[in-house]
Amino acid sequence: MKVSVIIPCFNYGHYLPECLQSLVDQTYPNWEALIVDDGSTDCTPQVGKFWSEKEPRVHYYRIENSGVSKARNFGLSRAKGDFVQFLDADDLLSPEKLEIQLEAFRQHPEINLTYTENFYFPVGRPDQLFLDQEFTDRDWMHRFTGSGALALAHLIQNNLAVISSPMLKRELAAQVGGFEVGLAYTEDWRFWIDCVFHGAKIKYIREPKAFTLIRVHPKSVSQNILKMQYGELALRSWIATKLMNHQGLTPKEKHQLKKANDKRRTHLIKHIMYLGPINSLAHLRSMAELIPWWKVGWFYLKTLNRKRKNHFRIQGAGIVQKAKAKN
Repeated sequence: MKVSVIIPCFNYGHYLPECLQSLVDQTYPNWEALIVDDGSTDCTPQVGKFWSEKEPRVHYYRIENSGVSKARNFGLSRAKGDFVQFLDADDLLSPEKLEIQLEAFRQHPEINLTYTENFYFPVGRPDQLFLDQEFTDRDWMHRFTGSGALALAHLIQNNLAVISSPMLKRELAAQVGGFEVGLAYTEDWRFWIDCVFHGAKIKYIREPKAFTLIRVHPKSVSQNILKMQYGELALRSWIATKLMNHQGLTPKEKHQLKKANDKRRTHLIKHIMYLGPINSLAHLRSMAELIPWWKVGWFYLKTLNRKRKNHFRIQGAGIVQKAKAKN
């Protein structure tokens, strides 16, 4: 069984050697790495060409800058393996990861997607591992095995894992049709959900030797929290439409899943409006592209009122403190 490892890279050439070395160090040798250079302007071409000449399992491709979804789709169109592993150019895989996941597929042939643990580390400190990108050890990931409504219930709450964690059968990726182009920050989340809508049977691999390491640095796309939230709002509208049209769910399952998705969407809207840059016209316009204008206006007024109440509450507390100090 061959694994196609698809590595999109945009200006991360300085991280690429370490990423590729984590593949060379794999205990499972039958893999191919497809570096898809997304129009980089740094050293990526030199690094990619050097490694493709040095290591016969590494293949380098360069495309016009089109975004990570197109880069991954290009890699899928060139992949020759039975299985696909996506790997960001600044991420690393544990040495046993590929072997352990392939063994799970051997033992459970009905499964067509597996995923593992993922850990985050600060730039230059791969010895410091955390469960979340804020380094607070918030355990955000759901760990489950299943398909259909059960899998969707988990994926409505959270993304499956980081992009470099799952491995899937290439035929499943072909059925889904790859990644949706033009999405902001949630293209992988949507891809995993789409896999479930196409009948994916998912298995979490509880094995301490199989994991992905995610480097957290200032240029990480995951750092742009507000844009990620815009992306999630768009995703939840897509989920609502897909649930309505999907034939593989019972009416009761659709109702429960829609209710859970709507609840998360409402909570997210409140969070963005109450804590976001309420005085930014660009922010309000972005929100109006995702929810009706009248709702943006309603939350805008409500947020102003909350801020006004907080202002007077803080002022009042200050006056009380001063009065107590005088007495």
